[in-house]
Amino acid sequence: MKLQSNPVARFTFALTLCSIALFGCSEQNDPVSNSSTTPLPDSLFVDSVIDGAQPINDLKASSKEGDEVVVEVVVGGSREPIVVGRASAFIVDAGLYNKCLSVDDHCAEPWDYCCAPPEELKASMANLQVVDADGRVLSANLSDKIKPLSKLLVRGVVGPRPDPQVLTINATAIYIQPDKP
Repeated sequence: MKLQSNPVARFTFALTLCSIALFGCSEQNDPVSNSSTTPLPDSLFVDSVIDGAQPINDLKASSKEGDEVVVEVVVGGSREPIVVGRASAFIVDAGLYNKCLSVDDHCAEPWDYCCAPPEELKASMANLQVVDADGRVLSANLSDKIKPLSKLLVRGVVGPRPDPQVLTINATAIYIQPDKP
């Protein structure tokens, strides 16, 4: 059964990814840092542009766990792209056109990319997370710094790749691009 041509399989795959991101694993193998609130590292948000960005779909095809990567992205791809209580967010490659932002479209939640073809969105999406020294996602709120549709340059390390379509980037530096006037 091919994922691209089967809407049920695509939905199941997306639901699985969301469940992992939102609920993590069991308490014994909890990938989230145990403290109730963990501060984000002071060095995480940087004031200068990060060079060397590659498209997410290229990285999905070629990157391996542990590779250092740089991406230019938009926070989005779902109705709630920033995971509450965890330093994690869904990101979309900045090169994917977001028709939801066009003048003719009146999308209430344009960060969800509902107007993008599902196969293009899937190929251009990744998960951004901030982890501790043991690889557990910090229990911090990225929403204190970023919002849906924030444009970012992110340097990080590729996390586990359980499937070629899954790309998780453990951020080591994030540059928030200023809004254009």
